[in-house]
Amino acid sequence: MKPYLLQIRKDGLFLDDKPFYLASGDMHYFRYFKDGWKRRLQMMKDFGLTAVQTYVPWDLHEPEEGQFCFENNLNLREFLELCAEMDMKVMFRPSVYMCSEWDLGGMPYWLLEKKDIVLRTKNKTFMDCAKRYYKRLAEEFLPYLSTKGGPIIAVAVENEYGSFGNDLEYIKATGDYMKELGVDVPLYTANGHQTYYMADGSLPEYWTALDFHFLREEAKVNLPDYQPNKPMYAAEFWSGRGQQWGGYFARQPADDIAQKYRDMLEYGAYVNFYMFCGGTNFGFQNGALVSMYNYGDEAKKKKYIPFSTSYDVDALVNEYGEATEKYYACKRVLKDYLESRGIPFGGTDEFDSFDHTVTQSIGPVSLTEGADLLDNVDNLKTAERESELPLNMEKLGQAYGFILYSTHINHIKEYKRALGIGGLKDRAIIYGNGEYLGTYMRSRGGATVYITPPEQGLDLDILVENMGRVNQGHYILDEIKGITGHVTLDDGSLLMDWKNISLPMTPDTLKKVDYTKKPKKDRPAIFKGEFAAKAGVDTFINMKGWTKGAVYINGFNLGRYWSVGPQETLYVPGELLKEHNTVEILELHTPKEDLCVRFDGKPMLDAISPDNKKTLAD
Repeated sequence: MKPYLLQIRKDGLFLDDKPFYLASGDMHYFRYFKDGWKRRLQMMKDFGLTAVQTYVPWDLHEPEEGQFCFENNLNLREFLELCAEMDMKVMFRPSVYMCSEWDLGGMPYWLLEKKDIVLRTKNKTFMDCAKRYYKRLAEEFLPYLSTKGGPIIAVAVENEYGSFGNDLEYIKATGDYMKELGVDVPLYTANGHQTYYMADGSLPEYWTALDFHFLREEAKVNLPDYQPNKPMYAAEFWSGRGQQWGGYFARQPADDIAQKYRDMLEYGAYVNFYMFCGGTNFGFQNGALVSMYNYGDEAKKKKYIPFSTSYDVDALVNEYGEATEKYYACKRVLKDYLESRGIPFGGTDEFDSFDHTVTQSIGPVSLTEGADLLDNVDNLKTAERESELPLNMEKLGQAYGFILYSTHINHIKEYKRALGIGGLKDRAIIYGNGEYLGTYMRSRGGATVYITPPEQGLDLDILVENMGRVNQGHYILDEIKGITGHVTLDDGSLLMDWKNISLPMTPDTLKKVDYTKKPKKDRPAIFKGEFAAKAGVDTFINMKGWTKGAVYINGFNLGRYWSVGPQETLYVPGELLKEHNTVEILELHTPKEDLCVRFDGKPMLDAISPDNKKTLAD
């Protein structure tokens, strides 16, 4: 295709002076197996969209400093080539920070251990890392700019920066560096509708887009005041909500979203659905908030709340690629709007079809092997260091998973003291001489663990789980994981002389499990089973009856489960399944009594009723 350029004028959008109608939605290539990309892009085209918007996750593409990955499901070139093949334009968001309910907003863990670094600022250490990444990333996407005949028509600078800081020199330096690398398509930003968010998070020369649940009256005033020479672009029309562990899944009615969509179109805004296609936070990639479940309830204290594995987010196309009622309701709105203005509608004439996605049910499947985790530490560990005080996860060169902290407490007659863990991030399971003593969790109350060493002394083990780094606000600046403070007893004493053992629980480390070391009561364990399936067909593993942990299918980490809900099943993409398969479950507490799982043909993401006011945050 010959080169072309997006022109952003007050009276609309044009591609080389020809009118262009931007109707777009978010679909994140990294939240799916790549064999599922085309199916979802086709559903976007069938809806009538003309563009797809995607983030680019720095942490996945540079998981360790200087080591880059653009293979398999992270093959960005292949995704962009597919977009070009299907004639879908791309609104490209390569920011080092993406939020997106993702661990640390998409920034890699190794940044956190750099001396004097300040994330998302013009701080030299941060900018040096960001520029190196952008330079390597540019090799992947520059050939796909519209000015080279590719599908990328605009490139975003940072993301929702006005909600984080006001370092406009950083914003300008980022945009200037994009241009220096060769980005010659329009640059845009996305921020809240308040004037201060725009002023702190954008520059007048960029197309200043807005993120919101609906078109607010203030936005109709604030945006033209700030940027009078460009049309409104709703870069994120929040047509759904993320799921958080321990709170009900707050779905939004299809007719309500369709009306909000109509209001924006009739105002003249170009609208991007966030998300158009739901996805999955596979592995340990989910983010977290320091927030409240019930916004506006000032009586409730803000607490650490991790997001769930599912990123279905009540999107127009659900997590497993099926059109919803919301999809068809909004599709009718787009068709009516375009045709009433003489603009061709590029979608199909299908408006009421559901349940086209083929899934399968399997089981029950017996887990025939089991192994105690604590007895397998030597097999599962990737690093071990001794220190006077506990070391955080990043100091051990570990991104995700667990750390086991171990020390010994000598016997003292009639000694009983409360255990305190300072700076816990995020959840600790405590054992004394191998027996379960209790659980602590970040920013939560709970039963106090008391230490009473017997005559032989007490081996204290604390298994700490990184449950996801906060992805929003200034909290990201302090998201090192593990024990980030001190372990103390309430007599004022400091517990010292620790072993710090890395347990990332990757699929590769699970290959080393010794199943002759059998599970023990009230201790974490790994269970394994085999099952037959139809190759290539989606399903959902039902974890009801299990307590908390992670599921691995054929050596792939599907993500976390937790009995607090609302997510009860984990999506198993058909791309993972063969005729003969292996399932492994890391259970941190109590397994299902019959040691079985089943695979359902439908998901269960609503195990908590909205009428149930008691949540994990209470």
